[in-house]
Amino acid sequence: MKIEDLKGKLQVMKHIGQDDATVQKKMEEMNNEMQEKIYDLQDLESTNKALIYKEHQSNDELHEARKVLIQGLPELLGLRTNIGLKRMRELDPKTFHDTCKSRFPPDEAEIQATTLYSSWQENLKNPDWHPIFRRN
Repeated sequence: MKIEDLKGKLQVMKHIGQDDATVQKKMEEMNNEMQEKIYDLQDLESTNKALIYKEHQSNDELHEARKVLIQGLPELLGLRTNIGLKRMRELDPKTFHDTCKSRFPPDEAEIQATTLYSSWQENLKNPDWHPIFRRN
């Protein structure tokens, strides 16, 4: 906006006094100021482009790291994990069924799995429930 303002003032000064030395000097100062502002603007634009490029590059790196972490999660959890999480605050019912089949008789396993799954799912909905930390 300042650049446009300076351009407008320069146009007015050109029409007013082309012969006057003070006007010529003032026009030259304004022209120099306008050139400085144009260079500053170009510098800011190039800095902005560089920052946008870096942001895109960082986002790409984060997405790639996220993919690697998601792929490595099953290896990290291993076979000893009894409960697997599909999504945040959502349990995997198959894990409950598999575990209950190995611990209870076949006719009771389905009922136990459903009961345990329901109670854990309800507990997960409660933001004050922490399965690891016990409050005294």
